[in-house]
Amino acid sequence: MEQKNKEKYISDQLSDVLEKLSLDQIRFVVARQEYSSDKDAAEHLGIQPQTVYRWPDEVKEAVRLMAYDGMITAQHIRRKALAKAMLVKVKGLDSDDDSLRQRVATEIIEWEMGRATQRNEVTGAGGGAIVVDEPALRGRVKDILDKYGPDDE
Repeated sequence: MEQKNKEKYISDQLSDVLEKLSLDQIRFVVARQEYSSDKDAAEHLGIQPQTVYRWPDEVKEAVRLMAYDGMITAQHIRRKALAKAMLVKVKGLDSDDDSLRQRVATEIIEWEMGRATQRNEVTGAGGGAIVVDEPALRGRVKDILDKYGPDDE
């Protein structure tokens, strides 16, 4: 199997397995990458090792696949945390701090509707024209202007 196809196959498998796991099980899968035993990873997370030993085989499979593709696991953690993060963000709308309420409201509006158009103008020193001192660059700019002509606004 070609390397790229093999990576996609592993990612798809890992994604399917992670869909079946709880957040604690996913946390264990991530921690297990840093510890040499199930017991050490479980204890690090404050989970009884016996609990981990009773988990379904999908958890062991996720640990094995995670060794190949940590990005998929990170995306699942992010998705599972999204609703909780949104609750925290929306709670800011009820803050007593007017400035915080305004920032949260603006952020949520921009997520949903996009940012308002902002125009930028680039000028040289003192608001004047941009001066190009490099002869080669000046020649290139002249060629472009000769080819396309000045802007007719």
